[in-house]
Amino acid sequence: DLIQKEKIEKAKEQIEIAILLHPMKSENYSTLAAIYIQDNNIEAALKSADRGLAANNESSILYQLKADILTQSKDYIKAKDNYLKSIEYSDDPGPIRRKLLFVYIDLGENQRAIDESNNLLDTYPDDSDLYYNVGVLYQRLTLEIFDPAREQFLETTSTSNPESITQIYSDFKTSRQYAYNARDYFLQASDVELEGNLSTKDAVSEMKTLMKQIDNIFIPSIRETAREAGIELD
Repeated sequence: DLIQKEKIEKAKEQIEIAILLHPMKSENYSTLAAIYIQDNNIEAALKSADRGLAANNESSILYQLKADILTQSKDYIKAKDNYLKSIEYSDDPGPIRRKLLFVYIDLGENQRAIDESNNLLDTYPDDSDLYYNVGVLYQRLTLEIFDPAREQFLETTSTSNPESITQIYSDFKTSRQYAYNARDYFLQASDVELEGNLSTKDAVSEMKTLMKQIDNIFIPSIRETAREAGIELD
């Protein structure tokens, strides 16, 4: 009631009393932290979460709260550790694992992100947002490989290093596979969406276009370059 009436200092006093009476109750610390977050006092919010964890180090709520705060501060490594702890003590880990998925993506831990996304899709097979997010993951992997390969390709001739030519060819094939996976997940997202999503349709179109470029331009060209250099490709 005090928070709703914007009597914040009075609210803090009441919460401190609640902490004295119920030091193991996670909601006391999370409520206090929420007040500090609203006030953009991230350091105090973290201290509130840590106070709670010092009293109850098996609180899924507080580990998740701390991870959420750390994620906002872009401290993804510590956020990951706290999400994992939160999952360990949670009776409903699914929503926390969703957050962990994005931390893996932000950390560039792509294989872990893929593994986690597959586990989540087994649990939430009708979640269009999840399919879309996995598509975005594969889309990012596609471009991380394709863009450098294209730049190297433009500088490659039949007199280039054979290992370089072979690697460019391999990168195009890998990026093509990732693009196919991305398109597939975007299509599955579209299938389970209640309403058509323009972003999903655009993403499908983008991946289709990229695959056509790889199939019709880059793969044939690098094969021709390899042939002129006397290199046999798979």
